[in-house]
Amino acid sequence: MPSAAVKMVIDDPESFHLLTTDLKEMIIKGAIATVNVQAALTRKNAVDNVKDNFTLRNNFTVSQIQYTQQPQGRYSLSAIESKVGVTERADWMARQETGGVRKPSSGNRLAIPTLAARGGNRGAPVIRQKYLSKVKKVKGGSLIQKTAIAHSTNAVLFHNNNMFTVTDFSRKMDGGVTFKMEMLYTLSREETTTPAAPWLQPAAEKPAEDVENIFISQMKKLGM
Repeated sequence: MPSAAVKMVIDDPESFHLLTTDLKEMIIKGAIATVNVQAALTRKNAVDNVKDNFTLRNNFTVSQIQYTQQPQGRYSLSAIESKVGVTERADWMARQETGGVRKPSSGNRLAIPTLAARGGNRGAPVIRQKYLSKVKKVKGGSLIQKTAIAHSTNAVLFHNNNMFTVTDFSRKMDGGVTFKMEMLYTLSREETTTPAAPWLQPAAEKPAEDVENIFISQMKKLGM
């Protein structure tokens, strides 16, 4: 009877109410185990997808792909679920999934890294020492004053909606100066459009297809 009851619920979920209380509780436990297994598999697949298809600086992004388990308890079958997604700390991955417009979180312009900030490789991540959050910034004064300060303090300066590092600064005998600058970030754009690059939905497809086999497997573990 137990295996027949499992098959009956798979084929006709509406027949669940016909089962005994003990069988209902066992099937609820099996359903909870099933969605939790699906969530774990989906997260694993999502992590693999992100590692294979995105340029990552470190493990931070994949560590923010998480799932919540359905706790044990008495529920209706329709209320049993687990969730997989990315935390707010890596919210840009949600935009990668569906595509969309990126706008600055503060101010009105985006800081977009140049090849120089990426070490000369467009596909490479920004060099750690050149992260926007790490560089010192020089804002006030004339261009010459800012250039001198930026060079002597290893800071960057804002000029014409761009951010520069000063690679050379020299004073001439006649009182003039010469300097060389390298652009690290451009601040010329108010928004950018991110094309869709799904990583979560493909990760969920195989666990969703295997739901019946997962459920039967979990019920066998419970002795049914």
